[in-house]
Order: sequence, then structure tokens, then C-alpha cells
Amino acid sequence: MERRTPQSAVADAIDRVLAAESEAAGAIATAEKESEAILEAASERRRQILETARRRASRLHARAQEQLGKALEALDGGLPAQETDLESLRALATTAVEGLALRLTSDDHGPG
Repeated sequence: MERRTPQSAVADAIDRVLAAESEAAGAIATAEKESEAILEAASERRRQILETARRRASRLHARAQEQLGKALEALDGGLPAQETDLESLRALATTAVEGLALRLTSDDHGPG
């Protein structure tokens, strides 16, 4: 049987610590590279999402501008709004004016 000296036991222990340290350093370097790749991929995905959002917002803005322009043209041209029934509005206004005139001219200030 070979007898180990205290110096050889210490040297073996130091070698094991150095090997473990080297292995840990390699694992850390690998993890850093992987994390950099993940961050770069996330950054690229963020750029894609922002660009998509900008394109969508631009399309929505253009569509809203177009609709607003059409509505303004209709108003400038004296055309009634799409869902406005002019005769119904005139009848409603006439009824309201008649009711108001009645209330203003009567002695009884009740609901009319």
C-alpha cells in the first residue's frame, strides 16, 4: 500500500478545487452566452411587435382620417347625416316649440 503524505493530500485537494473552479467558469461562460442570445431574441421580438403596432396604428389613423373627411364633406355639402331622418327631427322640433309656447303662455305652469 502506498502511503500518502500530507503534502500529496493537499495537492490532490487543490487540484480538485481548481478543476471544479474551471468547470464552474466554463458553465458560467456558457450561461452568459445563452443569456445574451435570449436577450437578443427578445429584443428582436420587441422590435417586431413595435413595428406591427406602428403599422396597425397608421392604418387605423388613415381609415379614421378618411371617414372624418367623408363626414366633413357631407356636412359641407349640406347632406344630412346617414341615420338622420330630417322629417322626424322637424316634427320633434315643432312639437317641442309648440309645447314650450303653450307653457310660456298659459297661467298654469304645469307640464302642459
